[in-house]
Amino acid sequence: MNRFIIVLLTILFMLSGCSNNKVPDYVIPPDDMVSILVDIHLTDGMMSSHQVRREIAREDSVNIYNILLHNYGYSRHDFDTSLYYYGKNMALYDKIYEDVLNQLNEMETYLKEQEQEEVRDTTKD
Repeated sequence: MNRFIIVLLTILFMLSGCSNNKVPDYVIPPDDMVSILVDIHLTDGMMSSHQVRREIAREDSVNIYNILLHNYGYSRHDFDTSLYYYGKNMALYDKIYEDVLNQLNEMETYLKEQEQEEVRDTTKD
């Protein structure tokens, strides 16, 4: 019976250690990754506009993502290392992307509401 309790406690201890979502120090924390990925997707969206793409092409467009990462205090190496880590921990990566999509959807909803208000304001006049 004592052996069974020891084995059970060992298994519970191991499982609690596996469910710990603390990322290593060399990995960008999930909250920062969400913000960075939101900004990357917004940047990609802006880059799909011909006018914006032409304007950025005059600047150093190769480094646009490096500048974005630098604004958060991270390097391209930090980002790549973090993507590798999260790619090996898909449950955590899925949660990060769920948060990214939620934020992007909230932004889209807000913009649509603003557009509808502007249309209503112009039709009142």
